[in-house]
Amino acid sequence: MPIRAHLHTQDIAKPALVLVHGLGSAGTIWKSLIPQLIEHFSVYAIDLPGHGVAELHPEEKYDPKSLAEAIVDEMGRTHGVTEMHVAGNSLGGWIALEMGAVAPDKVKSITALAPAGLWHDAPKRKFPPSLDARILAKISQHFMKLAYRLPPLKALGYKKITHLWRELSFESCRDSVLAMAHSRGYMPLWHAVRGRKFESEVPPHINTSIVFGDYDLTLPEEIAQEKAIAPAHSNWIVVDNCAHVIMWNYPDLTVDFIKRTARAI
Repeated sequence: MPIRAHLHTQDIAKPALVLVHGLGSAGTIWKSLIPQLIEHFSVYAIDLPGHGVAELHPEEKYDPKSLAEAIVDEMGRTHGVTEMHVAGNSLGGWIALEMGAVAPDKVKSITALAPAGLWHDAPKRKFPPSLDARILAKISQHFMKLAYRLPPLKALGYKKITHLWRELSFESCRDSVLAMAHSRGYMPLWHAVRGRKFESEVPPHINTSIVFGDYDLTLPEEIAQEKAIAPAHSNWIVVDNCAHVIMWNYPDLTVDFIKRTARAI
C-alpha cells in the first residue's frame, strides 16, 4: 500500500513517533509541532494513500484497520522501526487506535486527537461532511493570498472546522488548502469508512489518550464521541474553547498531550 513517512529528527536514536493526518489532509498539518516534538522523538509524519505525495492504488483496501496495518508495515520495512508512539487527528486518530489493536507489541502509546470512529451511528451518507471544503479548496488554491485576506472567504473555508478561524495563520491555511485540493484519496478513503465504527481492542498496557475540543463542529459530542466505543482504559480529555483540529488551536498543549501519553516527560 502506498504510505509515505517523512522523517524529522535531531537524533535517530530517539523514540519513534508516528503522526497520522485526517481525511483530505497531509503530513504537513503537523508542521508547527515538529520543532518541539523532535526534542523528544524521531518524528515520522505520514501521508496516507492519495494524500500529500503518496500514490493511490485503487485496488487496495483503505478502511482504517487496513491503513493501520500498512503504516506499521511501512515503518518496519522501510524505516526499520519496530517500536513506536502514535498520534493522529480525526481519521488519523481512528487509524492510530487501530494501530494499537493490530500491533500491540510495537505500539507503545496512542494520542488520538478528535478521533473519528467513535460515532453513535456509523455514517452512511455518500459524501463526507467536509465535501464543501474540498470544493472550495480546489477553487481557492489559485488565489490563496486574496482568499486568506477576505474574511467572508476565509470563514467559508474554515468556520465549520474551527470557531477560531480568524486566528489561523496563512501558512496553516495554505498547507491545508493544497492538501485538500490535491487529495486524490479523499473519496476512496471516505467510502472505506462509511458504515464502520471503531470496534477493535486496544490492550490496556498501551497508554492511550483521547482528546476532544469542547467546540468540535466536525465530530460533535452528540454524534461522534461515544465513550463506550473507546478503549476502556483511555484517558479521556476535553479541551476548553477548542475545535476539531486541536493542533491548530493549541500546538503547545498538543505537544504536551503527546509527550505525557508517551511518558516522555
